[in-house]
Amino acid sequence: MINGMKADKGHVCSEDLERIKEQERQRIVRSLDPHFLFNTLGAIRIATKTNADLAYDMIYDFSKYLRIVIRMLTYKGDILFKEETAHIISYINLEKIRFGDNIIFQMDIRAQNFMLPPLSIQPLVENAVRHGLKNGKLKGVITIRSYQAPSEYVVQVEDDGIGFETGSDMGRLADDGAEGSGLQRVRYLIEKMAGGSMDIKSFIGIGTIVTLHIPKTKQ
Repeated sequence: MINGMKADKGHVCSEDLERIKEQERQRIVRSLDPHFLFNTLGAIRIATKTNADLAYDMIYDFSKYLRIVIRMLTYKGDILFKEETAHIISYINLEKIRFGDNIIFQMDIRAQNFMLPPLSIQPLVENAVRHGLKNGKLKGVITIRSYQAPSEYVVQVEDDGIGFETGSDMGRLADDGAEGSGLQRVRYLIEKMAGGSMDIKSFIGIGTIVTLHIPKTKQ
């Protein structure tokens, strides 16, 4: 919860903010998954020969997916959560072409008119697919939910994948700052740009829940 945050989180001077934005632009380029991009383009290529309607839909989703990535590279500020969910839906649609019914996506969106840094949620979904499910289970469920609390907005990404040991991993996330995994990057965005916090709960063989707390004072 935000009550446990350090006093200086979310309070960044203009020079530091510009430096953070430039670092984030560099990180977003490094974090793009080339396998996802190449696999998607390959699937579109095949679909153009076998299913023109499917190819049309895939190109539409892929263009929407890239649109927010390009927007992040020319970062101008936060976006509405509902814009982020539109990006996530495009990503999900493309992944479902690859995995079919092996991955079930559920969305329980009860709040969406609040601001957050672009690409704050999609990496959590991608992490759930790549590490939580694909590497350990043939089938799984990923749930994205959001709701409003008195002083904050809460977003959760939950999967029933393989899970991991949170003790050492959470310590590594806290120590490594902005660099590294998708989870590290999201923590950095939420803490430094949104003034919020991120919690992780994971259990081996049961799954993982990542919770983002975004204070209303930053809206």
